Parts: sequence; structure tokens; C-alpha cells
Amino acid sequence: MTGMRSTLAVGDFGRNALDGLHAVSEGAGLDLNVVGSSFEALEWLGQHEPHSLLIKSGKDVEQTCFEVRSQLRHGLVPIVALSSQVDVLAFAEIFSWGGDDVVGLGDWDKLIARLRRLPKAPWERAPQASQRVALIAATERSRRVVLARVLANAGYLIQFAVTLEDAGAFAERNPPRLVVIDADLDGALELVRRLAPAHGQTLWIITAPPRRLRECRGGLRGLANAALTDGYAPPENVVFLANELGSGRGVDKRASRRLLYGTLVRFRSAGRDSDDLGLSYNISRGGIYVRSLAPPIEDTVWLELTPPRTERRVRLEGSVAWRRGYGPSDTATVPPGFGVRINDATRADLKAWEEGYASLGQLLGESIAP
Repeated sequence: MTGMRSTLAVGDFGRNALDGLHAVSEGAGLDLNVVGSSFEALEWLGQHEPHSLLIKSGKDVEQTCFEVRSQLRHGLVPIVALSSQVDVLAFAEIFSWGGDDVVGLGDWDKLIARLRRLPKAPWERAPQASQRVALIAATERSRRVVLARVLANAGYLIQFAVTLEDAGAFAERNPPRLVVIDADLDGALELVRRLAPAHGQTLWIITAPPRRLRECRGGLRGLANAALTDGYAPPENVVFLANELGSGRGVDKRASRRLLYGTLVRFRSAGRDSDDLGLSYNISRGGIYVRSLAPPIEDTVWLELTPPRTERRVRLEGSVAWRRGYGPSDTATVPPGFGVRINDATRADLKAWEEGYASLGQLLGESIAP
């Protein structure tokens, strides 16, 4: 197999875009290969192991992502979507399909920054020291694929259950560390309510479509080792909830609780001319974590985003507290990106941020410390 120093671009690219892709690949020290369709991409991937995969937005993106992620040896290949419009929906879609970032088609400086920051080693998972098992019971193959990928990258050994009966039998016979169950499996809520109290060391997460979130939230009330997430949300949210449940909510000593919140974030190193784009992953009263394959290199950053439950954008200044690069890690609690400690803003912007955070906490039923 060859191609580890190659990037594969998938889509119908015009001459200007092809020129830009060639320049980016050369600048990142990569060979560029271009195919027009999902079928051609899978044929090429059958003979090569690329450094990265670039997919132009369009009808083939979802299929290409799922088919690539369903192949174990390509589970770690970074996937970047090239989109004509970079917004919350573009990020949410590519993440839910198993992709890793979104860049505007033609934003070549942002694309080369991502390719240069990716590790150059072959995409292989290190031997897992952890014996944590995650059991996944989901109705759709695509959801099983993307959940398995993010949980394996977080250090879990993956098991699948085809039916709810299989999931219940496995959970009782060999209690795993984590069980992820699709609410659309008939009887899923009842199974969790029956088994969760008897298996307190197992973490239980229900994924549900938005129309069933209220119903499922009520059904899980009183279960300290169970949580609920939107089934259409990025699969990394499951890792976040598992970490929160596993840490023990009653002994959290952080100044303010982290809450899942996804919105478009414009960010730049302080004093620079142009913004890059990412999607927030979680927030606290005094901080935010932003998903991106190209975290800012400098420590002082400016952020612009919309706080929860408001349409008013705010501009914040902060310090990068930590960065996480691309790649699997059994100690990782977040996807690739960077965490920011908020240091400054106008009085009105800080007030809007803190009120939005408190409002989201109340909506989620969290206890928000003053």
C-alpha cells in the first residue's frame, strides 16, 4: 500500500479550485490525487493509505464519509469538508458523518494550516492499555460506525448489539463501562430504567431524535448513571457525557460546570487580520472549547460567537489554556481543538455571555453556581 504522503480530493472541481488544491498540497509536502465521485474514492482508497481526505460539499459527502469510516484501516484518516458555505449546519453535518473539520472552498491558507498541523505518522491506533468496553445498540449502521470511531479513539473496546434483547443480555452478563442505546429501539427506556440501578458502575447513554428528547428526559429522571443526548448531534457528545458521568457529578470541583453547546466561532490570534472558523464543543462560565484542526499558535485570542439562547453576538478575549492535536488517545476528553480561558470583553458582552450560560444550564436542568 502507498500514499501516506498523499491527500485525496473528492468532488467536481473547477480549474481555479484544482490550481488551489495543487498549491496547498505542495505547500504541505503532499502529493495530490483527485477523483470525481464516492465510487472512485473508494476504489482509490482500496489501494492506498492517504495522509488526509478532502471532500467537496455535495450529494456524495455523506456516503463517502460513512463508507470510509466503515473500513477499519481508514477509521483514522482525517476528513476535511470543502464547503461553499461554512456555518453551523456544515460543521454539524460533517461531524455527524465522521468528518473532522470544515474549510471554505477557496480558503487555501486555512486548509494548508490544517494539513501542516496534522501528524505525519501512519494512522494507526496505539495498543490500548485500557480494558473499558463500550456497548453500542443503534438502529442505523451509519450511527454505529461513527459512534464506534469516536469511542475507539477515546480508548474504548467496542462491542455491538443487534437487538435490544442482545444489549440487555450482554449488559447483565458482562457489564461494560458504557452502554449507548438508540431510543428508537422499542423498549430502550424501560431497559435502562431496569438495569441502570442494578449496575451502578456502568454508564448509560440514550441517543434520541429531537422529537423524543422531552419524553426520554423524563424517563431517565432519578438515574445518576444515565444521560441523554440528541441523536442528530455530533457523536463526540457521547464521549463528553460519558466523561461527565464517570467523573461523578456530585464531586465536581470546577468553578462552573461545562455544558455541551455547539455554535459557530470566529477566532484569531489577537492583533491578526482575519478570522478562522470552528464549532464550539463545550462552555463554562469562564471558558470555551472550540473544535478545529488548526488551533491558534499564539496564546492570546479573540473570539466572536453567539451565547446560548440569544441572537446577540459577543466578542471575547481569552488565553489558550490547552490545545489537543489530531489522533486517538485513551485519555482524551475532547476532540481536536483548543480550550480558552475568557479574560476580557466589554461589560455588555460579558453580561450576555454569563446570562446565556446560566440560561442554558437552567434549560438542561443543571445546578449553576453563582
